[in-house]
Amino acid sequence: MSNITKRFDESVVLVVHCVDTEGPIGGDVRRNPDGTKEFFDNWQDIKDSLLEITNDKFRNNYQDSYNLPYKLNWFIMDFTGFSTNPKNRIQKYHDTYDNIKSLSTCSDSFHWHYHQPSTSGVGDQWSDDWYSSNEHYNILGKRIIERNDFPEAFRAGGTIEDEKCSQWLEDHIMIDFSNRVSYRSEPTNDIFDFSWFNAPMDWVPYNPKQGSFTSKGDMKRLIARSVDLRSRLHELQYEEVLGAFNQAKTTNTPVILSYFSHDHRDMRDETIYAIELLNKAAAETGVPFKWSCAKDAVKHCLGLETIENKIEITVTDNTAKITFRHRMFQKNPFVYTSNSHGNVQYHKLQVKIHPACPNYYQSCILKIPDDAIKIGVACTDMSGDKCVKVMELLQ
Repeated sequence: MSNITKRFDESVVLVVHCVDTEGPIGGDVRRNPDGTKEFFDNWQDIKDSLLEITNDKFRNNYQDSYNLPYKLNWFIMDFTGFSTNPKNRIQKYHDTYDNIKSLSTCSDSFHWHYHQPSTSGVGDQWSDDWYSSNEHYNILGKRIIERNDFPEAFRAGGTIEDEKCSQWLEDHIMIDFSNRVSYRSEPTNDIFDFSWFNAPMDWVPYNPKQGSFTSKGDMKRLIARSVDLRSRLHELQYEEVLGAFNQAKTTNTPVILSYFSHDHRDMRDETIYAIELLNKAAAETGVPFKWSCAKDAVKHCLGLETIENKIEITVTDNTAKITFRHRMFQKNPFVYTSNSHGNVQYHKLQVKIHPACPNYYQSCILKIPDDAIKIGVACTDMSGDKCVKVMELLQ
């Protein structure tokens, strides 16, 4: 994956609108200058605002250069793993996922947004150490087993990453849209002010460097740039948009222009603002643009061919043999069991490679816990495409 060389000879801007989807936020939070609420504190208000940009009329009124309707990328956060809740968030697995799925979002893409809980357990404190919690395994296991789904792209909470997080992603998640670098980025030693200063500012995903993930290197995972659409830290500027279109034009290759919003802020005006900038740049440069899924944009930009993986689970007594038709991106597949109480257990299994086997390429063996009622397995292949398999066990 580190030798990114295959590119389409095509000038196009692939637009990825990311939404950090966190649900209602209340309590003692920031206020607007006029004293009004900065955030929606209930799902009804969030849904009322989102209905205007997810309905068919809006999507079709704002088609791309290929007459395709507007597309959103929902990076879902589960507010779990905390002992306190000062901002009155909903502490329930799948709450954001199910609420956004209830809207007209079947044409959108669903990914993963994650804030690592602090060792303090305080609900509005994020950790500066990736290993302070294993809650990410619980969230992904629930997504696999209870929703038969798995995220193909990731965005770090607060765009906070450290080297431990980078290495975990290297072993587990291929596509990362956390690079926030912009003209407003500044050097800092405070990870909570992390703005990806000195990270690549062009609009093509890069392989990070081992030990310095804000630099280009030979790791296999991919980092794409996504800037604040409109926040107190940054507002998308026409010069930034025009730069992406000119990069596509001068290189005659696809580029990814990505910006991000939050569901608990009113996204309506800023979304139309971004569309106006895109239409202006397309008219000025003659370069088309296309609304895109985060994963599909990376595949298109880098010329990655789809590989249709296949997972099989064969159970004999208390043992399951799990096979994968093609090579997976993960060092270890995501393998889980769940019991009748809804508890999920992650199993870190070693993988064997079978290059000469005609039926599968990789395999692993699971010793099934006595109380298990389901097995869930997920992976992504080397093109970023997911494969999920959930099996109910006979009792």
